[in-house]
Amino acid sequence: MKLKQSPFLHVVPMDDEYVALYNSLNLEVAFLKRDFVERCQQGQMFTGSDAISERILEQLKKLGFLIEEQADGYELYRSYQKALEEPAINILYLLLSDACNIRCRYCYFLAPMPRGYRPSLMKKETAVKALDLFARCVKRSVARGHPEQHVVIYGGEPMLNKEVLLEVLQYIDSLKAKRLLPRSLSVTVNTNGILIDEEILGQCKATGAVVAISIDGPKEVHDQMRVYSSGRGTFDEVIRSYRLAQQSGVKTGVCVTIDRHNLFRMKETVRWLADELGAKGMGFNILIENAVGQTAGERDHYAEVVAQELIESFKVARAIGVYEDRMMRRVKNFLDKEPVLSDCGGCGLQMVVSPDGKIGVCQAFCGGKEFFVAEPFETFEPESHPFWKQWRRRSPLNTEACKTCVALGNCGGGCPYNAYRASGTIDALDERFCAHAKATTHFLIRDLWDKQKEKQVANKQ
Repeated sequence: MKLKQSPFLHVVPMDDEYVALYNSLNLEVAFLKRDFVERCQQGQMFTGSDAISERILEQLKKLGFLIEEQADGYELYRSYQKALEEPAINILYLLLSDACNIRCRYCYFLAPMPRGYRPSLMKKETAVKALDLFARCVKRSVARGHPEQHVVIYGGEPMLNKEVLLEVLQYIDSLKAKRLLPRSLSVTVNTNGILIDEEILGQCKATGAVVAISIDGPKEVHDQMRVYSSGRGTFDEVIRSYRLAQQSGVKTGVCVTIDRHNLFRMKETVRWLADELGAKGMGFNILIENAVGQTAGERDHYAEVVAQELIESFKVARAIGVYEDRMMRRVKNFLDKEPVLSDCGGCGLQMVVSPDGKIGVCQAFCGGKEFFVAEPFETFEPESHPFWKQWRRRSPLNTEACKTCVALGNCGGGCPYNAYRASGTIDALDERFCAHAKATTHFLIRDLWDKQKEKQVANKQ
């Protein structure tokens, strides 16, 4: 039997003696001696010269590194493409307010808002209709095999609309009790933390909602960017609220926004969050800028530095037992051999409702309302709308330039909003994200190699 390389096979050097074989589509990894691989690669076809090499080649075929001579190797690839044809809504973003009580210097809400824009608060009736629509979507999503559903209460600052926030939490609980939403559905309230009070915390605890508070690091780091309109920092108020949430027994998470002001303090921030706040979990929100006046090379270098700092920060988090969401999602997919079809829930999996009742794909477009529609909640079906179909198709697996990339199956394509800002279309690559995806993939392979070597050493002792 003659075999040939899979079109998704990558050979990654480990040391002078070993290489990793990596299938970028099914995420399988095997470590083999370099000389064996090189001998096999001398010809395009692989045939065993003895019983041992035959067994090795057969195993490499089972893992998807080698395929039969007549096969094209794209069967699995096409099946993933087919899965990207239809949206399946399992995430709802409720923007209870597009107003905010602070003025973070990097906030995406500051720049894209059109002239004359006036922030508003969502009415209870809008929230109820949005949740009823979401319940109908979830029923179909569950039937199609999507096991996880989420509601994210967002803004602006959602706690500026406290009355509706409390009513939303109650209404979600009532839909769960009626089995119109799954009991397992998670609810997260994203907040800057300043307006948290005992009434809100009591309702969050009663309903199991997670409160995710934005904290960018120690006081001198946080107060550089997360400020009031006067320029005064918000750190003291935020930490007061965080500790109040902890004392109340509410599930509490931390969101850390990263840009140039705190990029090189990420590792320090992880340790500080664990030591000073007792944080067990956190998530980095990475802002990869397309800074005016920078050359393409300068922007690429910055993206590479961001990628490396994120990896090093993850190592610190792992060592001290802190869950870092961005990297851990990649680790889980890698270990479970489940390719990341899209990096963003907006890619056919989510629905966003703005304070004025418009329904959209991505909260980042709330200002100009690109990819938002004004449709009756009672009859609207996002899964069949062209916007949601277009966004669902956005994936490295539908991008010709990504086919041969080592990060194909562990990427997801980055941020559609960043791509849109840079090129005018969501279908373009989020090129700054490419550096992160490639660096993460190489790290995961190397990390697995290091773990296997450590295990071998331990077994010999």
